[in-house]
Amino acid sequence: MTKKILGLNALAVLCLLPSLFFSSCAPVKFSKADTFTVNPSCTGTDCGTGGQAIICSPKINSNVTTFTYATGVALPNISSSCAPANVDYAWTVKKADSSVVSTTIPGLTGKDPQSVNFTVLSPGTYYVYLTASQTGSAYSPFVASTPLEFIVPGSGVGNTLTCDPKLNSTFTSVVVNAADSNVVVSANCNPAAGMYMWTVTKDGTALTVAGLSGASSTPDLKSYGAGTYRIYLYATATSSQHWQSSTPLTVTVVNPTVPTGGAIACNPRINGSMTSLTLTSSSPNPLISANCLPTSVQYTWTVTKNGNPISVAALAGANSNPDILSLGVGTYLVYLTASSPNYSTWNTTTPLMLTVDNNAGGGVTLNCAPRLNGTSVAVTVPTNGTNPTVTSGCNPSSVTHTWTVFRAGAPVTVSGLAGASSVPAFIGAGVGTYYIYLTATAPGYNAYVSPSPLEVTVADVTSPVRTVTFQKLVQATDNKVDILVVVDDSNSMAPENTKLAQKLQGFVTSLASSGLDWQMCATVTHAQLTSGTMYWGLSRNWTNYIGSPQWILNGGASDPYGIFTSTMASIGAGWAGTDDERAIKAAWWHAEYNPYNTCYRSDASLAVIILSDEDERSVGGDSSQQYYAGEFQLLEGDDQAYGYLNKIRQNFGFTKRVSVNSIIVKPGDSACMATQDAGGSKSHYGYKYNELSQITGGYVGSICDADYSSNLYYFKDRIVNSLASIQLECAAVGAIQVGITPSMGAVTTQMVNNTLVFSPAIPAGRTVVIQYNCPRN
Repeated sequence: MTKKILGLNALAVLCLLPSLFFSSCAPVKFSKADTFTVNPSCTGTDCGTGGQAIICSPKINSNVTTFTYATGVALPNISSSCAPANVDYAWTVKKADSSVVSTTIPGLTGKDPQSVNFTVLSPGTYYVYLTASQTGSAYSPFVASTPLEFIVPGSGVGNTLTCDPKLNSTFTSVVVNAADSNVVVSANCNPAAGMYMWTVTKDGTALTVAGLSGASSTPDLKSYGAGTYRIYLYATATSSQHWQSSTPLTVTVVNPTVPTGGAIACNPRINGSMTSLTLTSSSPNPLISANCLPTSVQYTWTVTKNGNPISVAALAGANSNPDILSLGVGTYLVYLTASSPNYSTWNTTTPLMLTVDNNAGGGVTLNCAPRLNGTSVAVTVPTNGTNPTVTSGCNPSSVTHTWTVFRAGAPVTVSGLAGASSVPAFIGAGVGTYYIYLTATAPGYNAYVSPSPLEVTVADVTSPVRTVTFQKLVQATDNKVDILVVVDDSNSMAPENTKLAQKLQGFVTSLASSGLDWQMCATVTHAQLTSGTMYWGLSRNWTNYIGSPQWILNGGASDPYGIFTSTMASIGAGWAGTDDERAIKAAWWHAEYNPYNTCYRSDASLAVIILSDEDERSVGGDSSQQYYAGEFQLLEGDDQAYGYLNKIRQNFGFTKRVSVNSIIVKPGDSACMATQDAGGSKSHYGYKYNELSQITGGYVGSICDADYSSNLYYFKDRIVNSLASIQLECAAVGAIQVGITPSMGAVTTQMVNNTLVFSPAIPAGRTVVIQYNCPRN
């Protein structure tokens, strides 16, 4: 087929890096009150500054938690009863042995699932968990601690599980004084349970207690302070209904000893900034960091997989890259206890969460663990000190290393930085903080891209932290958002592109009514020909738009509906060369071409919309997802989610806010996949696009929706929410000080990943000063 070439803006030079990077692009909107302190590890309703949590009370048929299917009985409905209601609803099904059920359950989707039919499965007992979240918002997610139970009667399904929870083997109530040891909590289930779900309240308030898991454990209740702790058990076993506590165990902690050295402060994170992440077979194993002060503490990490305690090799110390992928599909909760003589112990209140999905990757994952001096991800060296050793830690070791370094937002060359291990001359390069990124490639493997940079600070001091001060005068122009639409123009996408075009006018009208100054550019998921050369990420001209340049659509355009629909029609679908869909690569190069397309304003946030019925390079670098012969292709560095995020950091600075929003075949939505496949072309789950939306706080919508109004509404909500926030440079250590001049009324705050979110927004005319500490080693 002859390739169809449409109107493109000319590109003069291909690979010239911008000579100037924005090291402190202004956040768009924030909010805060007077001078106050934010605890970065506080995410629940107990936060002193008013953090908010999503609250849900899922029930079957309005008022029960267990349902047994029977002939003549109507199929059950589920009510989520969440506040707020406009959240993302994820329903997970497990068997009694904690294994996840991947089969699609008819009716089990959305806010209030209707006519839920587990009889498509074999007889047994099935457990449904709800997770409700607003990624990027000020709300902490709801994660069900106990499930809903659905029983499909049949041979071998009974009610034989019994448990007899005890404290210290024989008691149901214990008083723990300062000199006493912590209690042993045991379930005493017969037969042994497949899942043990313990829940705790302290003085009537729900509390997550690290180390309380499995059939028997000794949680450090004393470290949580004086109070009355009530402990409940929900247990499941194969071929039986669940067992649940009717009366809790009671532990009363009296006057625990408080050490004299002060309190340990920790802020555990995944890949530098996240508290939850979904991994696929093409993802690198995550970096788990404790971020504790003082740093010389005893780190005790514990992990559960699908509710059961497991041992994870190499999860140790302040920073580590445990091989989570090798442990298989499941949900992993990671807890930290940090202790040291003369200090009060720090315990996880909300665990890190890792979800491994689709872990059959054909052996193409290239894993690296970049480190400084063997174990660190950030170090400070004095000007009269010794340069650190930089290692890649790649497996396999025979890879091609590409190291890039940035200082003050600009690329720099540090002599000696090369290969798998080197001692670069950072001290000779001068005082400052250097951010080091690695891209590693090897034949037969997906490329590895650093999820977060190594950090070397050359300074005259050796403090364990460096102080970061951010100051901003909020102006009326701090409401700008640049939008990039990445359109999949492959064979099957014409109907979806039309649906998107028809709803974009309402989307941008809603943005304008929110007081946002927006502009929009568009590109497609394949390379485009101009001046005899193929380029990724070129901007498309907007059809029938008379503005200049023609590829930047502004808010004042007349007839935006006509512009959107005619542009999508001109893009079309199914042209030659469009079967290698690479939305992330297109967005990467579009950002690289900023000096030529001018689509990115230095003082604006960035919102990306990806529309595709496949994954990056069709199958996301996962050979197990291949359907057509030759469909599997390896991912390059600019195909990776973190590759794109690093490009934005490198080109526009760490404070540039970006959210990537995806309309895709959601991972696991087999009904949507079947609908897309019925059109004649094979679709694929959008794993890599889902990952990119996750790490940037974006929204993921379904490509199978009748229209995209609700998806675009959520995108708008994400954009507006992101403007009331400030991106921090690191996982802050200790308190965050915020000052507002002149003062204003009370506000609420919450840490979302590494973003400080405020409500309400700070009006123009006020100066915001934020000061916090970043770890150096």
